Amino acid sequence: MRLAVVIDVDGEPMYVPENTHGFLTGASPKVFTNIKDAEEECEKWNTGIIMCLDTNCTIPRIKSFDEDEKKRAIERAKINR
Repeated sequence: MRLAVVIDVDGEPMYVPENTHGFLTGASPKVFTNIKDAEEECEKWNTGIIMCLDTNCTIPRIKSFDEDEKKRAIERAKINR
């Protein structure tokens, strides 16, 4: 599976290029072969999403709760009992 990270640049989707020191139109995307590396790159960008280059589909990401969200979930669970 070949993966790439897509970001929003001034309202236009763009693959994160191999060389991020200068964003050139039509630059080769930075390609990843595993989801872990793609997720690490995606975390660097506010608007990043992971795309599979073979199927042209997005890869869903599940973000874990932070401490505040965990506490609220525990409180809601107690109330719902």
